[in-house]
Amino acid sequence: MTRSDHVYETLRSQILSGERAPGSHVPEESLTQALGVSRTPVRAALQRLADEGLVEVRARRGAFVAEFTRADVDEVFELRALLERRAAQRAATHRTAEQVGRLDRLVDEMAALAAAPRERQRDELHHNNRDFHELVLTAAASPRQYRIATGLASSSPTPGTFFDYDDEDIARSVDFHRLITRAIEQGQGELAGDLMAAHIGLAHESFVARRFAVSRGGSADGSA
Repeated sequence: MTRSDHVYETLRSQILSGERAPGSHVPEESLTQALGVSRTPVRAALQRLADEGLVEVRARRGAFVAEFTRADVDEVFELRALLERRAAQRAATHRTAEQVGRLDRLVDEMAALAAAPRERQRDELHHNNRDFHELVLTAAASPRQYRIATGLASSSPTPGTFFDYDDEDIARSVDFHRLITRAIEQGQGELAGDLMAAHIGLAHESFVARRFAVSRGGSADGSA
């Protein structure tokens, strides 16, 4: 892993987990000191995150964590549900035995991670979940859909859902992944699609409940 990759992965994890709050400043100087790197890899990492929509680089002010409204989040989850429902349906007729085997291994790994110490659990679950959904998209054999769906997922805060999950949420996600895998393996496209849409729908509800909790005297999007 290059120094730029290290900075990128560190910042991305901090943003998705909520450690760096939306709208907060991401100063280059403090990053160079904290991570022991020069400004060059820091700037390269910030540009990657800006390309993904996770940070905003403002002239003469520096980089800031992007802010997302409730409407932004709703739109991303709704589009993901549409795209990944279709992907799961197609995967049921286009998947290979090797891909099904890899899906099974990812589900088994997720189940094992569910019992891991919390400090390492969430980051690894996040990566496992991303790999599962990307593999379903790959198995659908639709390169254009793959590019659109993965681009959508990486340019929003929604991949960080696992950082908010409690044990019950994680167990439910493992169950959904296993059911989706079985439906794909058995060629049950409609079932696979319905399960994927329901899975993303529940993730949507969980994300909104935690990130946009209605505070007394305020609205769900944080406005007065």
